[in-house]
Amino acid sequence: MAASSPLWLRRIVGWMEKSEDEIPEPEFIKGDLPEWVQNVIRELLATFFPVAKLNRQQPWTAAEVGALAGHKLAYCHALLEIPAVDRRVFKRLDRKAVSIAKKQVIACFDSTMDAIGKALVLASKRPYNDATSFFAAFSKALAMKPSDPAASNFHRTNTKVYWLLLRGWKSVNLLRSVRELQQALCRHLEPHIVGDVKRIEKMCQRLELRLGRPGRPAKCQNRLLV
Repeated sequence: MAASSPLWLRRIVGWMEKSEDEIPEPEFIKGDLPEWVQNVIRELLATFFPVAKLNRQQPWTAAEVGALAGHKLAYCHALLEIPAVDRRVFKRLDRKAVSIAKKQVIACFDSTMDAIGKALVLASKRPYNDATSFFAAFSKALAMKPSDPAASNFHRTNTKVYWLLLRGWKSVNLLRSVRELQQALCRHLEPHIVGDVKRIEKMCQRLELRLGRPGRPAKCQNRLLV
């Protein structure tokens, strides 16, 4: 968040960010990432938090932070709707790993709910214009239930492709052409979700992803996304 953002907004975003510390950062996004991968992350953030517009670099407004809190609360409610794991079906799951993951999710949920609660109290004490901007955006974002295809961007085909690109970005870097990328994506997603080569080419242009740079070894052409 820009340092020039109002202090009360920086406090709220700080609480939100701290709640995310309960779940370790995935290995595939640690370290220095290529510019195109950072662009994928920005696209996904814009998809998951559409009202908040998290891909902006300017100082945040009360409306944007209110939307962030609203989206977060919507996701917390979505977590409550996920059915419990049926151990009769998942007998081979590592029970210790499942237990650790469950504790992390619960800790993140509790921390996020606490952060949202403090944010609402702080916003309610702000001047009228700040408070109305915050709560109007909060309400709009909260109404975008993740499980509702009509209200959420989770179900867009672009989102599924972006997520796969992010998970397998190291393998993507080894591919020599957009056609190879399109074929690799089709091995993991249904062709109608991926689209044709022209669509993936436009997506690469948007992400500034350039494939087939000089010096690539020929054996890379058969590598799969992982």
